[in-house]
Amino acid sequence: MIYSNLYRPMFKIIYDDVGEYDLLHPCCSIEMYDFFYKNGKVHPNCLDNINNSLKEIRPIIHPVNLFMHTKINNDGSITVNPPLSKAGSKIILEAKMNMSLEIAACNVSESDCNNKKCTPIKVIVQS
Repeated sequence: MIYSNLYRPMFKIIYDDVGEYDLLHPCCSIEMYDFFYKNGKVHPNCLDNINNSLKEIRPIIHPVNLFMHTKINNDGSITVNPPLSKAGSKIILEAKMNMSLEIAACNVSESDCNNKKCTPIKVIVQS
């Protein structure tokens, strides 16, 4: 089950090929790209992509980073590792509340988040 910040069920996990995802990282942003890669002003980012889709500005968005593989190290640092998912991996979620859902395919080709290569995703929404 995936819960909201108010502890209301949002999604029930029906099927899952991977079983490990990231709930720690915020959306990538201009500031993140500037800090790590010195290219934020010219790089597309999830925060702007989602805000543009919503047609409003939310300074903080807490994503569920499906297929992102991060580890918390013994010293408290966080490492982004290559994904555990493979082409065709999937997760099936059942919505447990009415919501507006924004989906962004990560643009970070500079890190191991996407194994240094961005690829298309397939999303199917059924009612």
